[in-house]
Amino acid sequence: MATDFNGTWKLVESENFDAYLQAMGVNFMIRQLAKAATPRQEIQQNGDNFVIKNSGIKTQVNKFTVGVEFEDDAPIGKVKVTVTWKDGKLHGDMEGPKGSMTTDREIKEDGRMYLTMVAPDGTKAVRIFARE
Repeated sequence: MATDFNGTWKLVESENFDAYLQAMGVNFMIRQLAKAATPRQEIQQNGDNFVIKNSGIKTQVNKFTVGVEFEDDAPIGKVKVTVTWKDGKLHGDMEGPKGSMTTDREIKEDGRMYLTMVAPDGTKAVRIFARE
């Protein structure tokens, strides 16, 4: 059975986020804004269909179906994304102007959602969210 990501999640902790943004080519001012923000993610999941509303510096809504490629507007430009289930995690493979990137979203035993992001050069960041 797939993990249930339904709910509203608030960022509570970040690890190596500035280095990740820098590796992605995000300029200093935007990095400072991104680090100061406390984003929320509202996730609606119906089987393999997802709607994720990210609210932070700006609000963005992504709608996708697991296994179906879609295009996303990322801070680095347009990226092509395919999300799959991998070892109980929601795994994203992205191709964009900076190269190949990945994300893994999982809920660990502490009940928090961990979003691990890996830049094309291998720089990794973890964003930790608690359910509201």
